[in-house]
Amino acid sequence: MKPYNNTCMEIPYVEYCGLTEKPFGLTPDPSFYFESGSFRDATDHLKFFLDQKEGFALIYGDVGLGKTTISRIFLDSLDKNLYHTGLILNPIMDVAEFLRQVLKELAVPVYTTEREELLEDLRDFLLDEYRVGKETVLVIDEAQLLSSQLFEFIRVLSNFETEKQKILHIILFAQPEIVARLSEPAMRYLAQRITIIYRLKALSEEEIFLYIHHRLLRAGSKGFVQFTDDAVKEIYGTSQGCPRIINVICDRCLLYLYSQSKRIVDGGVVRSVLKEESQTLMRKDTKHRRRAMYALAACIALFLLAVLFKSYLAPIYKLFRL
Repeated sequence: MKPYNNTCMEIPYVEYCGLTEKPFGLTPDPSFYFESGSFRDATDHLKFFLDQKEGFALIYGDVGLGKTTISRIFLDSLDKNLYHTGLILNPIMDVAEFLRQVLKELAVPVYTTEREELLEDLRDFLLDEYRVGKETVLVIDEAQLLSSQLFEFIRVLSNFETEKQKILHIILFAQPEIVARLSEPAMRYLAQRITIIYRLKALSEEEIFLYIHHRLLRAGSKGFVQFTDDAVKEIYGTSQGCPRIINVICDRCLLYLYSQSKRIVDGGVVRSVLKEESQTLMRKDTKHRRRAMYALAACIALFLLAVLFKSYLAPIYKLFRL
């Protein structure tokens, strides 16, 4: 039996399982894109948004549902002869930095650091693109991290328009906490301009089965590895349909198959993997708790020494000073 160590990511289970690459990676990879019903609805909403030539759209959902993947897939699907696109992945920046990043994403040369000049460069670019029949789409990922100042500035950007339509279309991808932020009184002017709002949903149990086998096929599977219905049920129960968690569990299951020289992932395999992961987390938690207890004990000891010095040793120290 091969050793099973879920912390060792270099074990060649990919070759053992008859695959050409890892099927359940955690980084967004458009080549593994699986169009769930919710993803299809989200892209349909965005297509309608562009057809209506509106200024703002919002797609939001819980962590790990695939917002970054769908943003890239959607941008890649747009006709490059009709749309110029940019993607901001990390919006934690000030206004000038944001403008520079947007211009770089749109392939506009940046020669200044002055905010007003950058804004003028962006406006000139948008108008030039509009005159040649191209519209500009800007996607901002992790939009819940935007500062209030940047939110307000983005609202101002939506004022770039002709007499008939917006010339900059902004799509926000965010976690659910953005809803609370947009309900704040200071955000009402921006919230009123968001014409398309859609919440991504997790995968259903039926979709998880299709999702797993889709990713296996994309990774070169010839059918050597199989996930049974009861395995999918266990994975659904734990992940609640979150693709990122599904990927973690399935990756560990393939590693388990390699270590046990098996080829079928059934409910028992999934439970064994989840048990091992749970024990690992408990060991880590116990280790952290032990360190915290040691630190607390050290603080208490220092405090007691201070009290002891003040009560007993300080008077003697004063006598020597006299």
